[in-house]
Amino acid sequence: MRAETLSAPSILVTGASGLLGRAILAAFRSDAAAWRVCGAGFSRAREGLVRLDLCDPVAVEACLESLRPRVVIHSAAERRPDVSERDPEATRRLNVEATARLARWCAAHGAWLLYLSTDYVFDGARPPYGVDAPTGPLNAYGRSKLAGEHAVRSETADAAVLRVPILYGPCESLAESSVTGIVPALLRATPAAPVRLDHWAVRYPTHTADIASVICQMTRRRLAGHPLAGVFHASGNEPHTKYTLGLLMARILGVAAAAVRPDDAPAPGAPRPQDAHLDTSRLDALGITARTPLEPALREILA
Repeated sequence: MRAETLSAPSILVTGASGLLGRAILAAFRSDAAAWRVCGAGFSRAREGLVRLDLCDPVAVEACLESLRPRVVIHSAAERRPDVSERDPEATRRLNVEATARLARWCAAHGAWLLYLSTDYVFDGARPPYGVDAPTGPLNAYGRSKLAGEHAVRSETADAAVLRVPILYGPCESLAESSVTGIVPALLRATPAAPVRLDHWAVRYPTHTADIASVICQMTRRRLAGHPLAGVFHASGNEPHTKYTLGLLMARILGVAAAAVRPDDAPAPGAPRPQDAHLDTSRLDALGITARTPLEPALREILA
């Protein structure tokens, strides 16, 4: 990336090397005339990204003071529920404390912060969930993201929180998404030795390109001078369990349907909500939406 682009970008995207962050960065860069964007990553930072440890307060302050972004899109997070359950303190450092630092800097410098959160802030017992619905996370990951939301709101009333569900998209490894993460097991399965997949929890798989589009639309509206603060929800609208996703991907991959069996008990590990469907009406009312049909998108990703 050219030095002049790095010197004073308008938009900073954290977590830019991740599944969602890559899509956000690509969406912003597709309209280079509208804004200048800088992506930051850490464990998988590569050429074209700023390497930034968000848990290092000195490094974060230096980066922000150097770049002086008008907008910060904060997508970096520990988003693996089982990892968060095993190490809640490390999760808190990234998902809460680092978030608070970014929000504090944005408040002090008049920058707009968009914080990515999750449907896991809900318990999944009373869907669909509006933006003002009572929260009740069941696991350490959900609690950390909800605490991150509270940290943002305590630092600045101008920020936006965007809650999203399970994501999928072009991946560097199948394990990047819980959607494509079941593909290796599908490819090993046979009718004689089937794979059993969760048929208890209902999820709403959402394409990373759709979330990136929503974020660009929100940013464009905010930079045009329209207030855009508080909580928003973005989500696909096709309900699936891992079992029904498995059947869909088995068909795409040429795996026999008899090789995929349902498991009606909750999955082991960190507790998950059964159905945390997000009500997207607040963004819909603003005309901010994007929904890619699931099957053709999966066919393209798995080709």
